[in-house]
Amino acid sequence: MTKQSSILVEEEVEEMMNVVEVARMSEALKAMGLTDSQINVVINYIATGIGLPEATEQSKEKESE
Repeated sequence: MTKQSSILVEEEVEEMMNVVEVARMSEALKAMGLTDSQINVVINYIATGIGLPEATEQSKEKESE
């Protein structure tokens, strides 16, 4: 009898935010004063890792206070 061998390939497990977590994050960002378009930029960056937004002059001034 011929033995069959199989190679186990461990796949990377990606953790994902569920819909409730994304909604809560959106509400929190809105409460912090971000606009809808800024919130979309943040969510897109989190989802893809592309397009990290740079700090604006206004946020830089708040951090220096």
